[in-house]
Amino acid sequence: MKNKPLFYKIYFSVIAVFLVLLIVGLFFLNSVLAVYESAQPTVIVNDVVEKYLQNGDLYGAAQKYGISISKYDTKENVNKAFKELVNGEKLSVGSSGKKLEGYTEVYGIKAGDESVVTLFLKKADKAEKYGIKGYKIGAAEFNDDFYNNIEFIVPSDVRLEINGIEVDKSDRVNIDLPKVLTDKIGDKEIIVNQSFKPQNFVSKDFTYKAFSSDGKEVEIVEVNGVYTVAQGIDENELNNLKNHAINASQGYAKFMQEDASLGSISHFFDTSTEFYKYVRKTELWVWTHNGYRFEDVTFGEAHKYNDNLYSCRVSFTHILTWGNKIYKDYFDKYIYIEKTANGLKVIDMQSITAK
Repeated sequence: MKNKPLFYKIYFSVIAVFLVLLIVGLFFLNSVLAVYESAQPTVIVNDVVEKYLQNGDLYGAAQKYGISISKYDTKENVNKAFKELVNGEKLSVGSSGKKLEGYTEVYGIKAGDESVVTLFLKKADKAEKYGIKGYKIGAAEFNDDFYNNIEFIVPSDVRLEINGIEVDKSDRVNIDLPKVLTDKIGDKEIIVNQSFKPQNFVSKDFTYKAFSSDGKEVEIVEVNGVYTVAQGIDENELNNLKNHAINASQGYAKFMQEDASLGSISHFFDTSTEFYKYVRKTELWVWTHNGYRFEDVTFGEAHKYNDNLYSCRVSFTHILTWGNKIYKDYFDKYIYIEKTANGLKVIDMQSITAK
């Protein structure tokens, strides 16, 4: 009888330890399952939708989950653009048939019946708690209407700001020069035109400013989503360039319709260039007419590469008349001009190609 109390002590102690281990094990298993559940792709996507997108906070979702939005967008502009895209519809999540190399899970998010964004997920690089590897959003493709596909043409010596954010030099790409300029320039340092196309840019109502090398704000002109930034050329220099380019262009147009001799316009051109030699040999095709005039004359996109080389754009409508008949010839060209000892001279004209 003396051994019974010891037996029961051991017995109940073992049961107690077992129960403690069982409870601890259950808590541990529950914790593991919770971590595992939270790491599933559907949970992540639903979290994005319920906590952020349904509330119109795309910017917050982008910050937390690494959804790519242009660094030149602002929180206000991003969320405003997304709100317009959703248009008050309730968001829903479903699997998507889209594929993107390197991603294993794809989910489409709709606003009503319209697709607004597709999220691509893959396994995370590092394991989380308990060694469980979750998923991460690696890419997002929005409805094409969401993106604002714009381009800035900006001289390399001009500072550009979008939404108050200075555009990085590394995001600006040099525009190739035509051969007529590369032959003239050689290895000399010049100011080139650069293209800037903000990637994943969604702002519709965005601000933009540009400043010349001496800190003065310069004009920006937009045509069909292309914003051409002025260089800040001296006003007298710019006027001389404008007058020469327009007079040379109209002289060329008159020659092509036999309203001027080549000799009468040759002073506008460098007569040693391939362009002038080509013009001299050109077989003219002339509309019969007894009068002409120029309408809608525009000059723009002036650029100074160095102290002696320029380019600009000239366009106009050449109206030819014959009695009651009217013929229209449209002129739209880039004009390349060199400053020589004998004044400004056109060295080439190149037609504008549609983008």
